[in-house]
Amino acid sequence: MKAMLKKAAAVLSSAMVLVTAVGCADKDDHDHDHNLVGSPADGASVAEEDLPYGATMTSLKSSNVEGLSLDAEFDSRYFAQEGSDYPEIYLLADYLTAVQDSDADALEKLFYPSYLETVLKERGYASTKEYLDNYHERLVSEVNSSFKFEYLTVDACLNENESNDLTEFRDLDTKLDSCAGETVSDKVKSRKLVYLDAAFEDEQGNFSQLNSCLGNDLEIYIYNIDGKYYLF
Repeated sequence: MKAMLKKAAAVLSSAMVLVTAVGCADKDDHDHDHNLVGSPADGASVAEEDLPYGATMTSLKSSNVEGLSLDAEFDSRYFAQEGSDYPEIYLLADYLTAVQDSDADALEKLFYPSYLETVLKERGYASTKEYLDNYHERLVSEVNSSFKFEYLTVDACLNENESNDLTEFRDLDTKLDSCAGETVSDKVKSRKLVYLDAAFEDEQGNFSQLNSCLGNDLEIYIYNIDGKYYLF
């Protein structure tokens, strides 16, 4: 799992990366190459909770799950469950849907307000809408088509205890406190870093993987602050 950890160039790039790579590769099937580093040798018996991420995967259909905007595949052992709901997964689906629709109001509901406002200004955007329009325009240019996300896959998930050298959480906490003007990090109940891929269909009916366009998965942080989940 540690081998999957890729350092982000900037904190905001995790969830708000601008698409710059070229040459999307079509992928007609729904194969997912999950990292199984550390899987037990043949014949060995390991408790399910000790298996690495991706050893057990859950699939949810948006048509069957109220509140889920995209089909999703993920290792449910790594995500909070409230009744039959997975609020963190729903948030990731809502993020991709907001990007797809260039819906600024929807995106603003997903991010911690003072953090989003501050970082957008630092990046030179006058509004969330300006950012999303720019993001969407670049993505359409890269795939040379309009697009619709079909499903998401969480390829990896790390929490704050996964690695001794996982400094991104500390850096994000510092940025969060600075943006809020108070010690919001003391109110954080959980911290996760996920690696997210998604499949989309273009206007010609071809399917492609998002990480084939970007060259890597999206890196997105999920924080629970005072019982509410936010993306960073």
